[in-house]
Amino acid sequence: MIRAAICDDEQTIIDILHKNIVNELEQQGVLFCIQTFTSGKEFLNVHEDNPFDTIFLDIDMPEISGFDIAERINKIGEPLIIFVTSHDELVFSSIKFRPFRFIRKSYLDNELPETLDAVIAEVTKRNTGSKFVFQAKSGEVITDLGNVEYIEIYGHWLKVHIKNNEPLECYGSLSDFEKQLEEYDFVRTHKSFLVNCKYIFAIEKNQVILDDKTVIPLSRYKNDIVKNKFKNLLRSTL
Repeated sequence: MIRAAICDDEQTIIDILHKNIVNELEQQGVLFCIQTFTSGKEFLNVHEDNPFDTIFLDIDMPEISGFDIAERINKIGEPLIIFVTSHDELVFSSIKFRPFRFIRKSYLDNELPETLDAVIAEVTKRNTGSKFVFQAKSGEVITDLGNVEYIEIYGHWLKVHIKNNEPLECYGSLSDFEKQLEEYDFVRTHKSFLVNCKYIFAIEKNQVILDDKTVIPLSRYKNDIVKNKFKNLLRSTL
């Protein structure tokens, strides 16, 4: 089941989006529930009580912009945000809000089907879960890799930094984790650090900055690898 919301101040756009999304999901035999909103504030009231899996969100709206809405909802969860806009120039401005996709209204027919395919795959993946077992001092700890921000060498241990939780000290080799977690968009930035690309905010000459302003060292030998991995992740969101 996919719970989706469409939030746009233009009813005409909502109607077009709703019709196309329903047609695509019905053709693929996907169970879904879609709610529509012409007010960003009304959407937030509903979402904060019962979060949606996916939000098709207009950027340019009165009262509260799509960017402001995205900033608020990213603090309480990780919904799949799809920005829908007529302003192509806002693509790069949207990146810091970690959108899942970016659809241009003038290319809706071409870009919506691929976006929905990706949404279905991602929701299925999340429902299945990407669990990983870490061998901690206290025993086995199972956590969702999507919540792991980075892993660092810490003396004779590894320290796993998990979003909104205390770091986890565990056994293991960073090189082994690098191989196991590569498919989940983790990248080695330095001999002592393995980073989840989805938490990268900026890449500078000799450091990587995460969303929470954590600064991670970046080896000059890893610079191109990290940039390419990050660019590939961004391309999948736009």
